[in-house]
Amino acid sequence: MDVLQRERLLKFGAVPFTTDVIAGELGDYSAVLAKIAALVDEGSLVRIKRGLYCLSPRISGRDLDLRVIANALYSPSYVSFETALSMYGLIPERVDETMSACAKRAKRYATPLGAFSYRTVPGNWFPIGIRTLNTGEGGFLIASPEKALGDLLIARCNLRISSPDSLRSFLEDDIRFDFDAFGSPDKAVLKEMAECGHKPLLMKALERMFT
Repeated sequence: MDVLQRERLLKFGAVPFTTDVIAGELGDYSAVLAKIAALVDEGSLVRIKRGLYCLSPRISGRDLDLRVIANALYSPSYVSFETALSMYGLIPERVDETMSACAKRAKRYATPLGAFSYRTVPGNWFPIGIRTLNTGEGGFLIASPEKALGDLLIARCNLRISSPDSLRSFLEDDIRFDFDAFGSPDKAVLKEMAECGHKPLLMKALERMFT
């Protein structure tokens, strides 16, 4: 990679970008797609999926944030489930796959950066309890701790619990949920989930467990 190419690409930092965006930077080349392919082959670019790339950390000198990439890879989506719960320190297990909730059909990607999975949640459930976190490598959407827990519970197909005590036992035994780390939950989010109409008895038990 020559100096001019490097300067053009460094402006992307560690944020994913599309073919159209990089073509705008390399537009003086007669065969832009061939040039992109060559940059991937030499390891300067990482092809996340068709039409979506990021600059190699070897070139940018910056680490890639998989949560930022998860949002860009399939949208609309937000990071949730065990990935979010682990990030908040609410479950002890290390999560190897970046898990997200989405409003479209479920999807899974195996990429050079790791595995990304997307589980479908109902449309009126989707916007509840989402927050934006900003890092040095860009912003991303993620479930609040309450929403991540709610997402995990509604994703369990055969989970039939209607009492706070039974739910607490399930969370302690099944995912080793750290109630002390949870602190004071956002009661507005719990209430909104309980009134959303999805697994109402279970969501009401979750709300009552923290009130």
